[in-house]
Amino acid sequence: MRVHFVGADLEESLGMGILAAVVERAGHRWQIVSFNDPAETAEVARRALSGAPDVIGLSIQFQHRAPEFLALARALRDAGFRGHLTAGGQFPTLAWQEALLPVHGLDSVVLHDGEETLVELLEALERKTPLSEVRGLALPSAEGAPTVRTAPRRLLEDLDAVPFAKRYRPHNRHMSVPFVPIIGGRGCWGKCNYCSIIAFYDDAIEAGGGKAVRLRSPENIAAEMALTLAGAGGRAIFCFHDDNFLFPSEKLSLKRVRGIADALASYGVGKVAIVGKARPDTVTPALAKELAALGVIRLYVGVENGAETGGDHLLRGTQQAHVRAAMKACDEAGIFVCYNLLVFEPKGRLEDVRENVAFIRDHAHHPINFCRAEPYFGTKLHRDLSQEQDLSGSYLGFNYRIDDDRTELAFRVCSAAFRERNFAPRGVANRYMGLGYAANVLRRFFNDAGEAEVFWRRARDLTEKISRDTADWLERALDLAATVDLADRERIERETARLGLAIAAADRHFHAELDELYDDMIAHTRQAVAPAGPLAPTPRFLELRRGLAVGLSLSAVLTTGCDCNAVDPAPPDGGGGMGGMVVDPPPPDGGGGMGGMVVDPPPPDGGGGMGGQGGIGGQGGIGGQGGMVADPPPPDGGGGMAANFESPRDAAPGRRSLRLIDQWFDTSPKKAPRTVDLPLFDPPRVALRSRREGELVHVSLETAALVSTRWEGDGEVIGDGTSVIWKPRAKTDRLRVAVRSKGGVAVVSLRAEEPEPVG
Repeated sequence: MRVHFVGADLEESLGMGILAAVVERAGHRWQIVSFNDPAETAEVARRALSGAPDVIGLSIQFQHRAPEFLALARALRDAGFRGHLTAGGQFPTLAWQEALLPVHGLDSVVLHDGEETLVELLEALERKTPLSEVRGLALPSAEGAPTVRTAPRRLLEDLDAVPFAKRYRPHNRHMSVPFVPIIGGRGCWGKCNYCSIIAFYDDAIEAGGGKAVRLRSPENIAAEMALTLAGAGGRAIFCFHDDNFLFPSEKLSLKRVRGIADALASYGVGKVAIVGKARPDTVTPALAKELAALGVIRLYVGVENGAETGGDHLLRGTQQAHVRAAMKACDEAGIFVCYNLLVFEPKGRLEDVRENVAFIRDHAHHPINFCRAEPYFGTKLHRDLSQEQDLSGSYLGFNYRIDDDRTELAFRVCSAAFRERNFAPRGVANRYMGLGYAANVLRRFFNDAGEAEVFWRRARDLTEKISRDTADWLERALDLAATVDLADRERIERETARLGLAIAAADRHFHAELDELYDDMIAHTRQAVAPAGPLAPTPRFLELRRGLAVGLSLSAVLTTGCDCNAVDPAPPDGGGGMGGMVVDPPPPDGGGGMGGMVVDPPPPDGGGGMGGQGGIGGQGGIGGQGGMVADPPPPDGGGGMAANFESPRDAAPGRRSLRLIDQWFDTSPKKAPRTVDLPLFDPPRVALRSRREGELVHVSLETAALVSTRWEGDGEVIGDGTSVIWKPRAKTDRLRVAVRSKGGVAVVSLRAEEPEPVG
């Protein structure tokens, strides 16, 4: 049979790549089609239908993208697809009844780990046997409703038996170094109430049994790294999408890290770089040093909340002493640390948020983004809140009310005022998230004479400046929420607009500094002597390569181009980009967004992060959604943003295309209104449209609401209302506008480089 997989592909999708290897091993043909933006829906449907597939599988990891994928399912049906349409991933597994509503046109949902279930599904379709006999599926009934689940399937135990993911397109590059997603295990032992990973595995174990945490052997991991390294030209950054890279036990973690190091050495692998994520209570000084020796240059540490009570509310099970000790251990080992804060949560108080402000200042040399913990479908947080209050929204995104009025108001103020800084694709928070990571890439690969240390110090200084600025503005927002008359709508909206404009004005200067530093780092990679490949093949590697050591399809790992199966074109940036981890969320005022650092989104153990991006189940196809999710890639020095490497459509004309290393979005629902007892209950959804005519830029505001505006900018602004003419003085100038409607405030900005000239 012919199977087409459709999913996010900002970086190589491990989930879809593994499933491609699985179905190929079973004798089927496959194709991978990328779907990264809802504007691509019609074109993605066309590509997915090309070649007459028998089955189309939608990889839906994150709830915030579920509306887009379900719309794609309907578009496929409208375009005439009559084959089998299935879906998998965290969201459809937890919301299988809703996903299988007749309106969406899905024929099945592959639940939990999908490798075995998918192969049996294809066999049943080919033989025309009842799908009800395939374990691990959710199906609509013959009448269309209600939906049913077939007999459960036990979670996979032997991950070494899972084939290596198909490397179906060129690797992204960070500072010119190939960036390779990989996964060494699945599952998490935590109990965080907001995390979809926990809900996903709890549901799987309750249904069919098995262990939540399962690991590949060090030898198996090293074999894939060595083979992939050979295909990547001898050097690479490996991004581990494991839900947790480490054990709760230091002794076991040290044994595992040393086992991977020894196995890599046996294959002749020398210097590589590694990105991973971990719970704070697993990181010790001795382990951090061992990780650095292995090649770990960046670690996402799941802080999630800098207040003791906040962590307790989220069931983090991690005390603040562990958090601070873990970050100190990484600092001393030279590992760049990234984290996010869910400063707003249902039981939070202003004093808890102020503790988070103090935490940001205490760790200012680490980049930070903050948002609200979201009640993703099926999580404990969702279940608890649905019993405590009337949640607005639907299974596609719920909105809730923070218990304390002034903390709820603070959230609303920050959602509007920090929208551009925290969650715009090229916002300051997204752009500075990867500074230290990019500098560490240089230190690892381009530092023969110690030149990269200069960039490390510059990155640290700028990171600290931006973090402290964020803490100052957040404190200003808290002061407003703490003192204002809650019924004074006029003052609250006016002060929120002023705060947002002030933050946007400060961002103009930070963007200029970020431009300069990223440009200098990329230039360094072009001037420095290219590092020698760290692979010196040993007899063991040569035996592995001949396919004698493991039963693999070596073409899956030895090529960085397309497989013999038809593969959809690589992403628009030409393969240069997103970072490994992801997180994928939009602005807190109700944007949408996805998931890690991208370097990939934040890790599943806290904060969200997508585990490898996509897959109908499948190793690397399981990530987590916490509060924020991320979605990014680093500096490839050739066309992918340097450590926050923006994609072409996000980059301003005339500047190199950089994909974000860590792109953060707010995953709060876009359309679910907030309670109307406080101001800022329904912020306007706005967009700026612009065109350039000579030195003048014509700018118009697009919104469906009745609004008033306040324009500010560098240079001269002519006019008012919803349309102005702007005459910037320099390419780095920015135009800013605060927009007020009956429901709230939004602040958006435009960079002088962005508008395309007319004609």
